Amino acid sequence: MKHFDDELKNALRREEPSADFTARLLARVAQEKEGGREPVKEGWSERTSEKQNGATNWLRKLGAVFTLPQMNWVTAGAVATLLIASVIGVNRYRQHQFELQRQAEIAAEAEGQRAKEQVMFAMRIASAKLNVAQKKVKNTLQRDDDQQAVHQQN
Repeated sequence: MKHFDDELKNALRREEPSADFTARLLARVAQEKEGGREPVKEGWSERTSEKQNGATNWLRKLGAVFTLPQMNWVTAGAVATLLIASVIGVNRYRQHQFELQRQAEIAAEAEGQRAKEQVMFAMRIASAKLNVAQKKVKNTLQRDDDQQAVHQQN
C-alpha cells in the first residue's frame, strides 16, 4: 500500500509548464476566437486537421445543445411524453384485445344459438316423422285386430 501511495504522490506532484506553454495557449485561444477552429496539432497534416475540424465542429454544436441547463427539462419532458404515449398505447392495445375477445364470445354464442336452433328443428322433424310412423303402426294394428274379430265371428 505504501508503494501505491508513493506512486500516487509522484503522479500528482506539481510540475512547471514548459517555456512555450503560455505562447501556445494564447495562440490557440486567439485562433479559436477568430475562426472557431482548433489549431493544427503537431505531427498532423493540414488536410487531416481540416477534415476532423469539420466533423468536430458539428459534433461540438450538437453536444452543446445537449449540455444546456434547459436541456435537463427538455429531456425530462421528452421522457415524460414517451412514457405517457407508451401508457396510452398499452391501454389502447388492451382495449382492442378486450374488444376482439368480446366479439369472439358474441360470435361463439351466436354460433351456439344457431346450432341449438338446428337441433331443435331436427327434433321437430324427427318427432313429426315418428308421429306419422306411430299412427301408421296404430292403424295397422287396429285393422289387424278388426280383421281377427271378423274372422272369429264367422
